[in-house]
Amino acid sequence: MDAFCNYCGAKLDVENDNCCSQCGAPFDDNESVKRYREEKRRREEQQRNLEEMRLRQQQQSQYYQSRLNVRQNRSSQQNNNINRTMKLVRIIVLAVFLGPVLLSILAGVFGAVNEVVNEFNDDDEYTTRKPITTFASTSDIVHENVEVSFNETAELDEYSFICDEVYRTEIKYGGADKGYMYVVFHIKVKNTSDTKIWLNNEINCIYDGDISCDKAWGLEEKSFNTYASLSAGLGTDGYICYIVPEKADSVVIAYGDYIRANIDLRNIEDRRAQSDTESEA
Repeated sequence: MDAFCNYCGAKLDVENDNCCSQCGAPFDDNESVKRYREEKRRREEQQRNLEEMRLRQQQQSQYYQSRLNVRQNRSSQQNNNINRTMKLVRIIVLAVFLGPVLLSILAGVFGAVNEVVNEFNDDDEYTTRKPITTFASTSDIVHENVEVSFNETAELDEYSFICDEVYRTEIKYGGADKGYMYVVFHIKVKNTSDTKIWLNNEINCIYDGDISCDKAWGLEEKSFNTYASLSAGLGTDGYICYIVPEKADSVVIAYGDYIRANIDLRNIEDRRAQSDTESEA
C-alpha cells in the first residue's frame, strides 16, 4: 500500500523518512501514512499469530506421537507378560500329567505365576488408576480427517462444523488492495456429545494448496469465536472475513487439525452494492 503527501502529492518513503522529501511536510496528520503503518502492524501481528498457531500444531503433533509410543510400549509389554504366563501354564499342565513325583516343583511354579501376575498389574497403570475428568477437550482427542463442501456438515465424535454462508463485501474503514477482495464466511459449531467440551481450534483460510489468507478486521457482523466452552447440545456461530485473491476459484476453510471445508468462489454472491445502498440511505 503506497502513501502520498497531503500537500504536494509526492509518493512517500514511509520506511525511511518522517516527512515528505519534496516539500518537507511531516507525516503526523497524513491519513495514508497512518493506514500504511496500521496495515503493516496488522500484517506483522497476523504473521506472529500464524507462527504461534503452527508451533502449537507442531507441539500437539509431538504430544500425540509420544502418547502413541507410550501405548505401543505398554501393549508390547502386556503381550510379553501374557506369553510368559502361558509358558508357565504349560509347565503346570505338564507337571500334573507327569504325576506326584513333580509335586514339589508346583509350589515354586505357582510362586512364579503369582509374581508374573503382580508384575502385569504393576506395569499397566490403567488397571490401578483411572483419570478423573470434568469435561472433554477437543485438543486431547485424535480424529480422522473430515473433508466437506460448502453447506455440508462435518461430524466428529464431540462436535459438528458447517460453513453455510459465503459472500463478497467491503469493510467500512478500508478497502482491499488491487487484485484482492474481502470474503465473509458464516461458521457454525455445535457440541454433539453428552458432556461439556472446550473448543480451542484455530481457523484458517487457505488457497492454492498451502497459502494462508490474511484475516480482515472491521467487519460489523458478529465475529466467530474460536475459543468457547459449550455444554452438551449447545452451539456457537459467527462470521469471519479474509482477504482473498480475486483470481482464486476456491479456498479451504480449515478448522482445527481435522476439518477441511472446500468453498467454491466462482459464483460467490457480491454484497458490495447492497452495502453501498444501505449506507447512502
